Amino acid sequence: MDFIIVFFSMVSIAFADIDLGPIKILRMLRVLRPLRMISRNPGMKIAIQSLINAIPDIGNVMVVSFLFILLFAILATNFYKGRFYKCQTTYVPDEFVDKIKDRFDCLDFGGDWVNDD
Repeated sequence: MDFIIVFFSMVSIAFADIDLGPIKILRMLRVLRPLRMISRNPGMKIAIQSLINAIPDIGNVMVVSFLFILLFAILATNFYKGRFYKCQTTYVPDEFVDKIKDRFDCLDFGGDWVNDD
């Protein structure tokens, strides 16, 4: 690991003056430097291994959370369906505007039932 980090750091330093796209990608490998500390520190190694071992359980929690979000999305869709629409009364005579209560009244009096932005 140390050899790879040092090698790519030397290559990126050597080609710093040249503007090459793939050489810039090698600079991202400097992120691997903190991984050396993990291999040297046993407590950190145990913590990282436990995080890696917890990934399947985290996936299960994410599935349950997704199902709850889906449940509330379906509930909200059923609750709010059509409530954000309004009657556009540009072609409706003024005496009938007060009588419009729902979609059917709007269409009967010549209005347009449109979704409010």
